[in-house]
Amino acid sequence: MVAFHVIMLPPLELSVLFLFLVFLSDLVEALKPDYVAPLVLWLCHESCEENGSLFEVSHPFLLSLKRALGAIVRQKNQPMTPEAVKANWQKICDFENASKPLRIQESIGSIIGVLSKIDSEGGISTNSTSHAASAAPSAFAEIIGHELPSFSSAYTELQTIMYALGVGASVKEPKDMKFIYEGSTDFSCLPTFGVIIAQKPITGGDLPQVPGLSVDFGKVCSIYLFILLFILGNLKCEAVIADIVDKGSGLVIFLDVYSYFEEELICYNQFSVFAVGSGGIGGKRVSDKAKVAVPVPNRPPDAVRSDATSLNQSALYRLSGDWNPLHIDPNLAGFAGFDRPILHGLCTFGFSARHVLQQFADNDVSRFKAIKARFSKPVYPGQTLQTEMWKEGNRIHFQTKVQETGDIVISNAYVDLLPTSEISAKTPSEGGELQSTLVFEEIGRRLKDIGHEVAKKVNAVFEWHITKGGHTAAKWTIDLKSGSGKVYEGPAKGSADATFTLSDEDFMEVVLGKLDPQKAFFSGRLKARGNIMLSQKLQMILKDYAKL
Repeated sequence: MVAFHVIMLPPLELSVLFLFLVFLSDLVEALKPDYVAPLVLWLCHESCEENGSLFEVSHPFLLSLKRALGAIVRQKNQPMTPEAVKANWQKICDFENASKPLRIQESIGSIIGVLSKIDSEGGISTNSTSHAASAAPSAFAEIIGHELPSFSSAYTELQTIMYALGVGASVKEPKDMKFIYEGSTDFSCLPTFGVIIAQKPITGGDLPQVPGLSVDFGKVCSIYLFILLFILGNLKCEAVIADIVDKGSGLVIFLDVYSYFEEELICYNQFSVFAVGSGGIGGKRVSDKAKVAVPVPNRPPDAVRSDATSLNQSALYRLSGDWNPLHIDPNLAGFAGFDRPILHGLCTFGFSARHVLQQFADNDVSRFKAIKARFSKPVYPGQTLQTEMWKEGNRIHFQTKVQETGDIVISNAYVDLLPTSEISAKTPSEGGELQSTLVFEEIGRRLKDIGHEVAKKVNAVFEWHITKGGHTAAKWTIDLKSGSGKVYEGPAKGSADATFTLSDEDFMEVVLGKLDPQKAFFSGRLKARGNIMLSQKLQMILKDYAKL
């Protein structure tokens, strides 16, 4: 798709700058060069006295920047002529009630709005709001509550590790290893990965296809994420338009996305999407369904953390699923008015959440309950992100700045943490006996008869971490190094030679011979650290002496 900006340069020079936009395929015909030629012809005509001006041309809609209201100069299915341009020239250059578009999204929003109007009404006069939106307030009632197509979001350790690296987790920070090494005994998924599994309606183009919502979706301006529990696997996600508000300069669409593992709600996202240039049509200005942003306290921050982003940060983060070329393509970024590709807002969001988790929860993801953030300015890869934090009870207020410029890029944000007492109350080991408990008790009984012989052959201590619902529910130690061997609940009293982590269900599958331990290890269902080759000895001994 091609749009043209025609620049008149004094005294008699004409320079045509061709700038390329990617639009929907059905707009290709509507924005062909034929519609630019009449303006060029009029500007070149001897009777035209215009000079030193900048004009934006899109289909039959012409306007002059600063930004005049412009004029539509042809009707639907009719040719566009230089005479029509001349006849509307005063309106095209009328700067009364002019606007100043600051971003390409604002410009594109008007273009698409005008094309929609012409296609549906056959040509109309423009004013400050008529070209901005094609939906009336009465139409919102039908749109609110609209359910988008449900979708699945499958992920494994690979995706969660890629995300963690994309938001700055590093081997330089030992406590980050739990996010980037699947063999860590406490391997975890960063809570803000929840936005990745829910972002398809935004990045996949589902939202603009909602009937009656013909607007240009410029950007996500804020996000709220509520985390219950993360489980590796295949999640089903359901998205619904929760509400729409009119901010004058644009519409804000609140999109709720619910993610389920089987029948259990895992996380909930609310995206606030700002549709530039689509407001001013009389809709309500506030919503009782919106997750409200909260200003940071008026005092110095309690803690500050900073991380330098790399020049490759956007290139790495986009591998998590946000393929917007604005973050990688220098030409497109320049066209959008940026010096170079900008960092994803949700990447900055991930950096900030990591800082809060490090500072106030010691990287314990089970304490992370919810996060709300508002995006205010872009960040360039290579800049340093500085997160300022204020603790008020279990709520951590924060804002994020670019250290080099002082610009606030995330504002009015907070993270809600669960108190440690509540985490303890939720430990799965308190709710029903684990099946693995019976197995460890049986191993202990059998070792009374053969323990001395087994210990001589194995000479190692094994520690088991049994999980339930993603949390460590129990720890068991099989000591086959001292005396006649013993089995007891709890971590090893000395150091363990090998430590294994797997779910109670998978443990039983292994015991019953339904799950091969090697396959479980390479699929990530069984995690091990230490001298894992000793596991072969243990498996052989147990098979020889006790068919469990």
